[in-house]
Amino acid sequence: MNHIPFKIKLSFKGIFTENKGLKLIALLISLGLFTAVRMQEKVERWVDVDVEVVMPADEYSLALSNKPITSVRIQIRGRNTIVESIKNDNHVVKMDLSKYKRPGLYTFFFESEMFDFKGVDILDISPDAVSVRMENVISRKLTVEIDTVGTLKDGTVFESKPEVSPAIVLATGPASVIRSVAMVKTEDVGIDDLEVGKYSQDVPLVPVKGLKFSNDRFTVKFNIIEKKILRTFSGLIVQSGIDGKISVKIKPETVLITLLGPQRILEKLDASLIIPKAVLTDKVLSAAGKFTADVTLTGLDESIEVKAIVPPVVEVEISK
Repeated sequence: MNHIPFKIKLSFKGIFTENKGLKLIALLISLGLFTAVRMQEKVERWVDVDVEVVMPADEYSLALSNKPITSVRIQIRGRNTIVESIKNDNHVVKMDLSKYKRPGLYTFFFESEMFDFKGVDILDISPDAVSVRMENVISRKLTVEIDTVGTLKDGTVFESKPEVSPAIVLATGPASVIRSVAMVKTEDVGIDDLEVGKYSQDVPLVPVKGLKFSNDRFTVKFNIIEKKILRTFSGLIVQSGIDGKISVKIKPETVLITLLGPQRILEKLDASLIIPKAVLTDKVLSAAGKFTADVTLTGLDESIEVKAIVPPVVEVEISK
């Protein structure tokens, strides 16, 4: 193997060991010059800018009927340090619509002069123009409706449809939006597993884009009661309530009855506990002959309502 001459070794070593201080200074200067040059280089970047919409004065009663733009993208060119500084800041451009005094479709142009970017060139704006539709602002009264979500407990129902107060709200907004809305709704009212009782709940209105309302809170009221059913019993024997010393014949001997009451009670009601009875006055009981008597029922819970007794009147023949 050939060996590197001693003098060459010394020369190569000296590159790294001789005049270390001067060589370090030279290196730092080189790095500084490189950084300075890079900082002076011009770069191109896209910057997002928020859009602030300025509407015409209230006296003109105008509103936007289409969705306003919220931001634009700007392509800028400049020194790297300035561009990066601009990118890291929040910027807003005003979309001034105050010059439009009448309803109509307009085109708004974004110009370079609207953007307060110093030390850079604006190369592009996206979008550079947008269409805006201005409409008259009108007001209209709308019905407020309620939606419930969930399921009532078995055996319970609403006594009547839930009510909302106020039931009418004044809506204000662009004419086309107002005319497209037939009614508004409150947020859903939960009814899962509610017990029997009276309820009152404050709820907000579901927002409608572009509209303002005279009220933002509404009161929903409803009553939950036991579910009632109808049940019919036939062939029930009419009783006279008279002891055996007096002969009593009743025609017809049986009646059919229809009852209305809580489901939990009527479904379990035993027909043998229901007693139809002919109503006999003392005057009738002290005489003999044929009479008519109303039929009444005994043995019923107070929550049960008698809807029908057929026939409601029977013929009673008394003999002694």
